[in-house]
Amino acid sequence: MSTAVMEPVVASKTRSAWLTGAVTVSLSILLGLVSGLACVGVRLGFRMLQWVFVQHTGLLPEAAAQLGSFRRVLVPAAGALLATAVLFAARRWSRAAPFSEYVEAVRFDDGHIPFASTAWRTASSAFSVASGAAVGREGSMIQFASAVTSWCGHRVGGGKVSLASKVSYGAAAAVAAAYQAPLAGVFFALEIVLGGWQWTEVAPLLLASISGWLVSHALLGGGPLFAVPAHLSWAGLGWTLPLALVLGILGPAYQKLLRSLAFLKRLPMPLVWGGLIVGLLSLVHPAVWGNGDVALLRTLQGAPIVSSVAVILIFRLIATTACVGAGTVGGVFTPTLFAGAALGLLAGSLLQVSQPVLLATVGMSAFLAGVTHAPWMAAFMAAELTGQWHLLPVFLLLNFIAKTVAGRISPQSLYAIATPTPTDAPNQ
Repeated sequence: MSTAVMEPVVASKTRSAWLTGAVTVSLSILLGLVSGLACVGVRLGFRMLQWVFVQHTGLLPEAAAQLGSFRRVLVPAAGALLATAVLFAARRWSRAAPFSEYVEAVRFDDGHIPFASTAWRTASSAFSVASGAAVGREGSMIQFASAVTSWCGHRVGGGKVSLASKVSYGAAAAVAAAYQAPLAGVFFALEIVLGGWQWTEVAPLLLASISGWLVSHALLGGGPLFAVPAHLSWAGLGWTLPLALVLGILGPAYQKLLRSLAFLKRLPMPLVWGGLIVGLLSLVHPAVWGNGDVALLRTLQGAPIVSSVAVILIFRLIATTACVGAGTVGGVFTPTLFAGAALGLLAGSLLQVSQPVLLATVGMSAFLAGVTHAPWMAAFMAAELTGQWHLLPVFLLLNFIAKTVAGRISPQSLYAIATPTPTDAPNQ
């Protein structure tokens, strides 16, 4: 082919590549904004419903502490009863397609997420979360935002951009919006949602994640959610390696624990039993209520009494396990962050290191990596949540150790919904 003939062909391919790139960039930003708005909308809805239950829109443990003993037990049970009613109504009257987790949808169904079934489950989750259930609200926020992205993705076109890719953009933006962690959102989408390093998706995922983060920052405020006030030094770093090994071993055990009370689903109105357990445990300590954000914040920012941290950790593990076993709609991401931080702090205190909070921060990152098998996401999540960016190389090294140890014990991660045996996985 002559040069004169080849030049128009090359120019046409170049224009086509630029057009495809422009469409991908536009889609990623648009879907990131949509996902971020959906996430913020769910968060504000949870907050409004929480006011209906406890006349308090702040942190749930603080609301629980202001209630008398009777209401502290009654509210989680009442919320669980209403959450049960929503799920009953969905089964009885809804003709929605079967529910699909966003990870499962991207991996196995090209990103198709039935919106109606997700909306019903989000409504059920709202009653549970707003009334103090010991699960993470972020799981429902990310699921709903991903479903909205899937719905929009069907309708906006996008040429060569698959619906699965569009949903992964929405998931990245939702994580960024929920946790104020845009970089962690990118690696969440790569390691967990897509399940591998798809380099062509990095740029659009980053644009979507930043878009979702900006929406959340503008409407809900910004800054590290669990900022550690002091600049942690490297003193005591030698203890972090054995800590990562131990947390890697504990990761699979933690997953088994979460599944250990699955028999509760066979009881009449199982969600109510989960709510009752949360309410009764909160009589001992109100930090049992909610996703664990207050307990995590105090663990990382203050100087909590070791015995108090141990009690809260045990009670929260029981409460979260009961909620997961009962089938409460919600996630376990934030409860997992608290468990890792608490284990790290307890280890640092027992070893009498000069900075127990250092081991708490490392523990949060390494335990999350061991449980999710997503070391990059966990490292950036820890850095963005605490503001301790200088520890990022340490987080990465220890996360890979914890993930490797956990993977040798069990190949199944927290997001086991994306494995060939998804029925054993807890709600995310």
